[in-house]
Amino acid sequence: MNRSLIALIAAAGLLLGGCSTEPECVDTEGFERGRDGIDPPPLCQEREYAEAWQLGQALGELERERDALMEREADLDAVERARLRVLERDIPELQTLARIQGYMAPARIEEPPTDQ
Repeated sequence: MNRSLIALIAAAGLLLGGCSTEPECVDTEGFERGRDGIDPPPLCQEREYAEAWQLGQALGELERERDALMEREADLDAVERARLRVLERDIPELQTLARIQGYMAPARIEEPPTDQ
């Protein structure tokens, strides 16, 4: 009976161990968390993860700012229009950096329509 109980406890331990809630600290996940404005998990302190998260955070903030300006594009003053132009230049540059680092999928290249 002791062996059965020990086996049951061991099996439960293995099952619970497999369902751990500790994050996997993957750089691409850190990038997405930063982009979505979600703080990194406290256990993810590696330099690469932190850099991915910071790049995602910077990109996400700029995208949200651009989107907010675009929602009221018709009512923008000159300073806001200039800021929108800067964002439209800076966002693709950060996206390119994220793609180079492997945090984002490559950009899709649209082929021009062919006349047949």
